Amino acid sequence: MTATSAAGTGGPVECARCKAELVSGQAFCARCGTATSASIVGQDPLLGTVIEGRFRIITRLGQGGMGAVYEAEHTVLGKRVAVKVLRSDLRANAELGQRFRREAMVVSRLTDPHTVTVFDYGVTDGLAYIVMEYLRGEDLARLLDRETRLAPARALAIAHQICSSLAEAHEVGLVHRDLKPENVFIVRSASGEERVKVLDFGLAKLLGGLLDRDDPAAFTTAHGALMGTPYFMAPEQVRGEAIDGRTDLYALGALLYRMIAGEYPHRGRTPVEVLESHLSGVFRPLHELVQVAQVPLPEGCEKLVHRLLAVDPGARPASAVEVSRALVDISTSAAQREREAWSHTTWEGRKPELEPDAEGPTRDEIEAFERGMRRSALLRTLTAVVVVAGLAVGGWLFAHRADPPLRREVEPNDKTEQANRVTPGVELSGYLGRRVVRDQSDRDVFLVGAPAGSTVAVELTGVPGLDAVVEGFDGGAHPVFKSDSGKRGEGERVSSVVVPEDGLYLLVREVWVLGTPPSENSTDAYVLRVRAVEPREDR
Repeated sequence: MTATSAAGTGGPVECARCKAELVSGQAFCARCGTATSASIVGQDPLLGTVIEGRFRIITRLGQGGMGAVYEAEHTVLGKRVAVKVLRSDLRANAELGQRFRREAMVVSRLTDPHTVTVFDYGVTDGLAYIVMEYLRGEDLARLLDRETRLAPARALAIAHQICSSLAEAHEVGLVHRDLKPENVFIVRSASGEERVKVLDFGLAKLLGGLLDRDDPAAFTTAHGALMGTPYFMAPEQVRGEAIDGRTDLYALGALLYRMIAGEYPHRGRTPVEVLESHLSGVFRPLHELVQVAQVPLPEGCEKLVHRLLAVDPGARPASAVEVSRALVDISTSAAQREREAWSHTTWEGRKPELEPDAEGPTRDEIEAFERGMRRSALLRTLTAVVVVAGLAVGGWLFAHRADPPLRREVEPNDKTEQANRVTPGVELSGYLGRRVVRDQSDRDVFLVGAPAGSTVAVELTGVPGLDAVVEGFDGGAHPVFKSDSGKRGEGERVSSVVVPEDGLYLLVREVWVLGTPPSENSTDAYVLRVRAVEPREDR
């Protein structure tokens, strides 16, 4: 967007977005942060520029009410970084500039692996900026927009990692103040594991005095949609009272509710109505929404969420560490029950039912049979010797035969004892057939034919119209990895997996979306590839 003047008469220059009056030469609107250059129409004036002679701006990744985020490159090291450029009105207030440096310095000292790393910060040419690690992935807001809700186990795992970040920040006296899906970033490791990074520590405090609730920019994203802030704001924030770490824990409770239930605990037609709902403390019980989705809620989960969403801070857990421990207890208990259920219902086949006993032989029949056996004892002995010898030779040949590797899935194979053997280096195709239950697709189980301790790579091709996932388990049904980074129609790839002592089982299925029936009887095949990988040596 560019700045405009009143009918070309030389009148005051206005921001094209919020219509605020601009100061001559100002690069960004002080009210909404929009670029104001009138000389470059349709082009971001920062693209191609070098900040402080070190960071060359390559492209803009996103923009919101607090400023914009760019992908940049260090001019000397060639390292890709993310540069957050804050609203230019920071320059107008010397005290605010000092506060910015103080806050940025504290944030840069945070070292938790679930907090985004800050490398540099400064104020130059009217721009206040922060240089952070460049992340590849997506924020939680985009993930929830796509999937609506998450499985409780997945939501608990994300919340646990957020707690890790909050615990360190709270220990040094830093409160986030603006924890929301847009500030939770999801990256995936090479093995497909989801890792959380919490963004924007300290910025809410820094800009708190600049954001007016009557200002549309305070609660809107770059696309003009209502953003997460009012939905995750604690009652003490709404009332303008003192806050502490428990304020972030309230937001975490709202996040957990949103991830599991698929909707916000407090809603309204306007931001004001949402904020008033927070003060009431009344929201729909979590178990009611989960029952609609027909998904079991882990024991203790709802109780923890309700404690986190207490209106009185004193009724909430005392610290992020306490919440983290509660999440571990809930997840551990749920995982144990799931493993037991999985072992008994999914991985174990049913024993064949025995036919009822038939009526027994008579005594005369038994005596006649014994007389015949005695008369042919010698013949039978010779026959037995021949048969045993033949069986021994045949057994040796059978044991040492070379079975051809499977190239097509053999059904049924939804349990470990039915697992198809997949040979490294040989492609194996399969289909996702009839779904198991309403919310769970067909699942195909494979056993990797590789020795324990070896390293393999796993690749699953995409199926048109389906969002497929591949998971790895050991022989005891304990998770080894999960790869779900591809979108609908895309494949999955895990570059390095060590085969457990009791074998590596692969489970191929469609992503299970709570409350949504999965596809079934797909006419398009997937291809599963496993190959041996030489482990890299540490140098």
